[in-house]
Amino acid sequence: MLKKLLVVTSLLLSSSFNYAYAEPTSPHLSVTGYAQQLVQPDQVVLSVAISHSDKNINKAKGEVDNVIARVIKIANTFNVSKNNIDASQLNIYRQHEYNRGTQQQEFTTFRVTRNVEIKLTDVDKYPQFLQELVEAGVNEIGYTQFSYSKADEVQDKLKKLAIKDAKSEARELASAFDAKLDRVYSVNFADAPSIPTPYARQSMIESGRAHKQAYNVSDIVISSEVFVTYLIKQ
Repeated sequence: MLKKLLVVTSLLLSSSFNYAYAEPTSPHLSVTGYAQQLVQPDQVVLSVAISHSDKNINKAKGEVDNVIARVIKIANTFNVSKNNIDASQLNIYRQHEYNRGTQQQEFTTFRVTRNVEIKLTDVDKYPQFLQELVEAGVNEIGYTQFSYSKADEVQDKLKKLAIKDAKSEARELASAFDAKLDRVYSVNFADAPSIPTPYARQSMIESGRAHKQAYNVSDIVISSEVFVTYLIKQ
């Protein structure tokens, strides 16, 4: 009776887990261990774009080059190293407009764009940094990604805590069913750091204003979850 109860119980406990391996056919117990920690972001990577349209391709390119130069100069004043600035190649597009009179697509302007990815290691300066980029001529914010520079160290610590939590849960459940744990059958980790992204009011970016109050950055939740299956002594 106890053997049947343990099999049914273990199936119920593991029904919410999706494993890449098969569950054992012998009596077993599946548990989950979890640990998390809140950390304050200390670096941010942002991608911005500069674009300009003109019938004269050299003028369009020149305007984009000028903005890029201003962006790099601003980055230098914020102590951003050259290794943390990555500018893409120029992209040039011919823009057309449909002429109802001639019923044909007619050339209007050349559109020149260039993307720049910048890593800022002082998060407190991010609002002012973005403000100056917009004022310099940046007309599109691609994405921003905040992170914690020592996330790997925190993750390693959380893995150990998650294992400890799983072992405690397994002992408690086994004791409740008057069973004894045998060896570990399988272990599977699921680490899921949560990366907060600030929101920016679109109207402010469009009007060239990136005020500090337009952003809200939360803590990063770094977590570790482990799924462990134990065999039960028979």
